[in-house]
Amino acid sequence: MSAFLGPIHIWLYNKILLQNAMTDAIVALAEEKGWTDGLGERMDSRYGTLETGNLEDNINTDNIHGWLQERVSLVENRLAYAVTTLLEEDPARIDAMKQAVKEFGKSRRPEGNISVKQAYEHLENTLLNGMPCDRVNQLVKEESDLLAYHQAVEIHEPYWDMIHGDVNYYYELREALIEGMFEGLSVQFHHTGNQEYELRSRQ
Repeated sequence: MSAFLGPIHIWLYNKILLQNAMTDAIVALAEEKGWTDGLGERMDSRYGTLETGNLEDNINTDNIHGWLQERVSLVENRLAYAVTTLLEEDPARIDAMKQAVKEFGKSRRPEGNISVKQAYEHLENTLLNGMPCDRVNQLVKEESDLLAYHQAVEIHEPYWDMIHGDVNYYYELREALIEGMFEGLSVQFHHTGNQEYELRSRQ
């Protein structure tokens, strides 16, 4: 493995950090609502925690790819565990969780009016979809006011399956995150079918 830490590694790590922060927002909601006692501690004990500080101070430069893959798995596992644990007690909690994630998404909103292409780039720079080599999303159509893409690889479900969770909750939360990110902007996000998505300019 290369010992060179490049922009793509920082780009990926920022996406890892964002998903971890989203999970923290869900855990904070649970604590505020009194839904669970010690969820954060149980999650930390089971999966570990993400390092704080600069990437270059933490990463194993002898195995950059492996180190980053471990952190991808770490934050995917933490999210799946937190959501599944909370919803096992009461599935109706998903609505409050989606609202919390939408509010979190507002803090990650692009500035100003954006094109559908810029909106897609923002999602690619924000949402964690495995490693870059996984090539999860594929463009289907790109026009001035419409961009369609397909999620070609199911990268998230294995983490949910391991704890007998339902990956559909992941996608509900992700759509709430995107709704928050694009609220009040010139682009709308639509889930049009089985792993098919569109970004449209608002009319």
